[in-house]
Amino acid sequence: MKKTISMVLAGLMVIAGAVGWPQDVHAEEEASTPETWLQLSPTAVNVTLMGGDVLEGKSEKCPANVEGGCVMEVKNIGTKGFRYRVYTSPYVVKGENYELDFSESSSTSYTQISRWITILNDNGEYAKEAEFAIEPGETQTIRYRIEVPEDVPGGAQYAVIWAQTIGADATTSTGVQTISQAGMVISGRTIGNTEQTAEVSDYGFTRFALGGPLQAKATIKNTGNTDFDAYYTYTARTLFGKEIHSDKGSIATFPDTEYHVDVNWENPPLLGIFQVEFRVSGADTVKTETHIVVIMPIFVMVLLILLLTVVIAWIIIIIRKRKERKARTLV
Repeated sequence: MKKTISMVLAGLMVIAGAVGWPQDVHAEEEASTPETWLQLSPTAVNVTLMGGDVLEGKSEKCPANVEGGCVMEVKNIGTKGFRYRVYTSPYVVKGENYELDFSESSSTSYTQISRWITILNDNGEYAKEAEFAIEPGETQTIRYRIEVPEDVPGGAQYAVIWAQTIGADATTSTGVQTISQAGMVISGRTIGNTEQTAEVSDYGFTRFALGGPLQAKATIKNTGNTDFDAYYTYTARTLFGKEIHSDKGSIATFPDTEYHVDVNWENPPLLGIFQVEFRVSGADTVKTETHIVVIMPIFVMVLLILLLTVVIAWIIIIIRKRKERKARTLV
């Protein structure tokens, strides 16, 4: 569960980039280098958005770590030339399993940037989609432009720019059609109106156990308009303050989505009394509690009950004997 925003985005970009492997329509794999195979770089960029801005070329708000600014490179690493198209789509991350959806029907207020992006075609015009031809070993620079509306919503924006082989050029000599596709993830941040807020619910952790693992859980909901990392720590100490167990991590959260924290201390001591602190934090919200946690196996509990029973019986016997002695003395 130790995930961070960077780790998650890297993983999602690997998924997007992995589509760059040729996809055999008939599930037929070839060991040799495919005829049509493209490579795209970079795989992810970040841009800053402000209402009314136009980002293109080496604009100040274009990706600072990309030479040329608002550009990407497409390389033909296959064995023959082909045509390909460049277009955009929403980039939607659903649920705590980070399922990806690129369909227009799943577009949200956080994927509007996909509609603001246009591609510079061979005619020198910016369009929603453009087609190009490329030869083996050739690398081409694709330029894109982002036109931010005046009433840009606050928060984060996500989109993908795709490069995909098309037409007869994606058909092998055997007549089997293959498709090579790769995408570059664009993450945008608006200036102003950014809200990072969270809610923590279903919070709790084991305070008494007869044995087995100790558990802690919580639900974190991103109620803001941009992504952020949520953090959790579970720390157990002796009554004298010595730390004997610690578990911590982070979760990448996206707007309007709930995430579950599940912590398991798999091998705690067989018997013990500890101080346990469970802390969950995200954006402007922190939930933390510290309680005494007792682990007492059944056989120990039975022994304690038996011991207590013996002690009580012994005390009763002593009291009775004392009463008898006093009674004799009085006689």
